[in-house]
Amino acid sequence: MDILASDFVARYRNGDRPTVEEYANRHPDLSESIRRVFPLVLSVEKVKVDQQSEGDGSATLAGRVFERLGDFRLLREIGRGGMGIVYEAEQESLGRRVAIKVLPKQSLLDDDALQRFRREASTAAAMHHSNIVPIFGTGQCDGTHYLVMQLIRGESLDRLISTAETHGKASEPPSGDGSDKSSNETPIQTSDCRAAAEIAAQISDGLAYAHGNGVLHRDVKPANILLDEDGVAQLTDFGIARNTRDDPTMTQALSGSPRYMAPERFQGQSDQRSDVYGVGLTLYEMLAGTPAFKDLTPHQLPEAIKLHLIKPLKEVRDDVPPDLQTIVAKAINPEPAHRYQSASDLRDDLNRFLKDEPILARRTTALQRLVRWRRRNPKLAGVTGIAIASMLTATVASSVGFAMTSAANKRTSKALAQSEQTVELALQSLDGVVDVVSIPASAMGEADMGELDSALFLLNPSPHAARVLENIQPLYERLANQAPTRPDIVRQMIEASLRLSRIQQQLGQTNAAITTLDESIELLRTRGDLAGLPNKEQRLLIVRLHNELGKVYALKLDYANSDEAYAMAIRSGEAVADPDDRLKLQLAYAFVALGDPPPQRRRDQTRLPIESRIARERLSTAKTLLRELNPSLHEASEVAVLRARIHLADSRRAKRPAIRQSEFLSATDILRERLTQSPDDARVRFALVEVLASVNLRRQFGSQRMADEAGERLHEALAELEPLRSINPKTQLFAVSEVHILHKLSNLARSNGDFDLTLERLAKAIAIQSSLVDASPGSMPHRCWRALLYRSLAEVHRRQGDTDAEREAIGAAVADLDAIAPESKAHPFAVQTQQIIQKLSTEGIDDPANSDTL
Repeated sequence: MDILASDFVARYRNGDRPTVEEYANRHPDLSESIRRVFPLVLSVEKVKVDQQSEGDGSATLAGRVFERLGDFRLLREIGRGGMGIVYEAEQESLGRRVAIKVLPKQSLLDDDALQRFRREASTAAAMHHSNIVPIFGTGQCDGTHYLVMQLIRGESLDRLISTAETHGKASEPPSGDGSDKSSNETPIQTSDCRAAAEIAAQISDGLAYAHGNGVLHRDVKPANILLDEDGVAQLTDFGIARNTRDDPTMTQALSGSPRYMAPERFQGQSDQRSDVYGVGLTLYEMLAGTPAFKDLTPHQLPEAIKLHLIKPLKEVRDDVPPDLQTIVAKAINPEPAHRYQSASDLRDDLNRFLKDEPILARRTTALQRLVRWRRRNPKLAGVTGIAIASMLTATVASSVGFAMTSAANKRTSKALAQSEQTVELALQSLDGVVDVVSIPASAMGEADMGELDSALFLLNPSPHAARVLENIQPLYERLANQAPTRPDIVRQMIEASLRLSRIQQQLGQTNAAITTLDESIELLRTRGDLAGLPNKEQRLLIVRLHNELGKVYALKLDYANSDEAYAMAIRSGEAVADPDDRLKLQLAYAFVALGDPPPQRRRDQTRLPIESRIARERLSTAKTLLRELNPSLHEASEVAVLRARIHLADSRRAKRPAIRQSEFLSATDILRERLTQSPDDARVRFALVEVLASVNLRRQFGSQRMADEAGERLHEALAELEPLRSINPKTQLFAVSEVHILHKLSNLARSNGDFDLTLERLAKAIAIQSSLVDASPGSMPHRCWRALLYRSLAEVHRRQGDTDAEREAIGAAVADLDAIAPESKAHPFAVQTQQIIQKLSTEGIDDPANSDTL
């Protein structure tokens, strides 16, 4: 096996492609071991390949040292890139110095690397141009492939730019002597505008030649441009070049250096204009002395390139001539159609700039043409200027006052227009960021942010999204201060706050969500009128914010504040004389929330006839409002959910079993019908889960048939919940629902005497609840729910006679209650839970019908 494995690896290193099956078939007595061991051996070899790359992506030899390759004696390393390492070498048979690029031997594990290496040789060797590094040939020695090139005495452009950036040489004059004599000398001072333009023109000329021969370089960047001792620029590294005659579609898989790729390259498109972009970006960096895209992650870079997030040159250096700025801007335009259409066009415009002639990148004004003519003809320009000045002097004085006033007015108007455009652009950008961080990709483009729809319900939140939205709020404030009379700023601020509060809710950050909503309500009150927001729209936003606030308080089990928030929503909405459908829907939501409180709230309420009557009246009002609606597509889900909740509430209050069953079926039918029309609607599916799971176990334990029906409903609820949980594991609302369903199922199993199943379901429920406690350790409700689960676990162990396990479960419950913050221990739910645990530890409760606390 050792011998075979060594042979297998040696063949791989030398460029062969042996297969595991080949060896297994050749040695059937060892086939099982070969199939097991050889893939592991190959994995180790691939790890060695990974060791050949530095952190910046450049190649290494994994510790190997070369002194000779055939006829070539290696003298020193002079550079390295992603494909290989370049050495200065002496070709002893001819007595000349050359550059050799070595492809690391282990890279032969990668077919693409070897193919690229050979392509570079054949492509570059066929071209002969003064601005393209000549290729002398290729070779192979002991499995190591290498490429022989002309040795260029000088420096790579990226090193010069890097040196200028490090030592702050942006404004220093060129040196040009090829040495490093002092802190202000470099071989070519690339930040000098004319020197930079000359380099770019030479590279453009080399590319124009390559394009004329049907070759795209596709990796133009400073690292692939060498400057010799005379300042001549030469393009190298055609390793990923593409022959357009072989590939007329001009498409190719993504390859090259992402930082210098044109935007279309990320869609697999490339043509001559993509190389033009590389030259333009290189010229930009020569002039700016710093990378165009800096300190970006691999995920951020493509988006930054597509959005063209590059500072204009005039903001980086104010001494770059306007024409050169224009050339750069045209070369790096993100739209290929607006770039120079060929490298020769870019070369010609750069040469025009160098000759002080009008460039074609834009229409030159008469004044600019006059200035250039004056530079080329200084003597004639001087005489002509004196004559013209004499004629104009008499007329200028009379018009100066008017011109100054007119100019001031124009500047003011322009400034106002620019300010308005800036605000508009900022608003669009902020709104785009809010969409990206708070709406699932599947819902983008479908959600109307003015309504309670499933896209906002199902946010699949993350703490990062919450932080981004929190940081955006002050930016809206600044814009509002800059343009206080714009209603759209206030509108977007409120929408962003609503999304932030929903993310905070689903992350269990209820206190933060309340703060977010309170601040938004105050903002609307203070800025709504000033911004000119119509009164009816202000009322709608106030109702939406209070409805959301009522929901958050209910999550905290703070029912007094929850009721007050919903009541405020109703008062604000009813103050509108002619409410539209959007406002009626919000009012219906508030009436249903007050008429159909959460299960734990229903148990806490005193069952007085007057309270029951008020609840019925609220639900009746909601029914009337919903009947008046003509819901749009995105509103239809919310209407269906509210209608189902009303039927479910009627089912709970019904005295006769037949009516109770009928109302329940009406609720499920409404939701299932809606799901057939919109199967991916998470809001409707979760509403169906809640309806199915709303079984009262106290009613079911008296009848085996009813207990079986309850079990079927709970299992169906769990099945409907499963896809929501798997797609959105961080949504706490879904996790809480699964815990409650599992607890009810465990009680059913316990009533049937199946303690193994009971313990299995309780263990799963406790595990999920523990994850909620870990995510929100300060949450009083989460602590209480887990304590009650431990209470159920203790009861099962007591039934089984396992005293130690019972004591351990009670201890865990007590620990959760002790961990509740002092200010929350007086909450009715915490007090009730404390009493239940105390009773368990002193008396014991063996009746599962009395354990349906969750």
